[in-house]
Amino acid sequence: MEPLSLTLFGDVKLKRGPNGDIALPRKTQMLLAYLASDAEKRFPRNKLASLIWVDRSEEQARHSLRQCLFALAKSIGGAATSPVVADRHQVSLNPDIVGVDTWRFERLLAEGTPEAMRNAVALYEDDYLAGVGFEDETLDAWCAAERTRLRDRFYDTLAKLASHYADTANLDRAIETGRRLTNLDPLREDGHRTLMRLYSRAGRRAEAINQYRLCFETLRRELNVEPEAPTTKLFEEVRRQPETGAGQDDISIAPSDPATADGSPSAFEILASGRGSKTLVTGLGVIIGIVVVVLWLTNI
Repeated sequence: MEPLSLTLFGDVKLKRGPNGDIALPRKTQMLLAYLASDAEKRFPRNKLASLIWVDRSEEQARHSLRQCLFALAKSIGGAATSPVVADRHQVSLNPDIVGVDTWRFERLLAEGTPEAMRNAVALYEDDYLAGVGFEDETLDAWCAAERTRLRDRFYDTLAKLASHYADTANLDRAIETGRRLTNLDPLREDGHRTLMRLYSRAGRRAEAINQYRLCFETLRRELNVEPEAPTTKLFEEVRRQPETGAGQDDISIAPSDPATADGSPSAFEILASGRGSKTLVTGLGVIIGIVVVVLWLTNI
């Protein structure tokens, strides 16, 4: 008989083999997800019943738990092949019968090799329990914390892979991984800096500058702040670099500030093109000239 697998990244899915999806009621999905939170733990029946069936009395909740476990075993083919081990007092998942993607994700990250990290990243198809909502506030808070923890581990793994690809001169893969970083969390500036450095190293200066623009506008739009000093410093370093390829000076930066909606250059465009200081000097020269003429006319 083919092994069972439980997927928790994204929607909760129980499968036998690669294609044998097993339909699960919503409460069963919630139960399996919570049991899978700790492979070693045996959960008290009373606690499980009260967490999953919050709208029922203690006796009704325990009855619902019994029905849920019975229906799950029946859908699998009997208690002997059920992924759940239960007695009168405790319930747990049986790791000898079911494999869980989050368990494998953690094991692969513990290995820490580039191949293991690539396999771990492949498992992360979506956020943890993205399609599950819990009625109990305790469960909902636990789910949110676990989702954040796994997301952070995924982000850190992508950053390590990007560094590995860069160190092994595989810049295309490094850039692809860097893009996943910024897509995963557009508000984290370390991801934008990683991608800017990779573009710069690959001789793609225009794209590095454009990445700063994306960072700048995202932070201003979502948080009403400007990039941190290290991000701006890196931008200045990239901007001073000479062009190294055809089309590098074709930097398209569309104005997004209402004050520049008429097509006049925004503050960022002036900064990115290096015209800021030149514009300032020219403006001062015109003002000084006007003052001199006025004084001359006054003395006539």
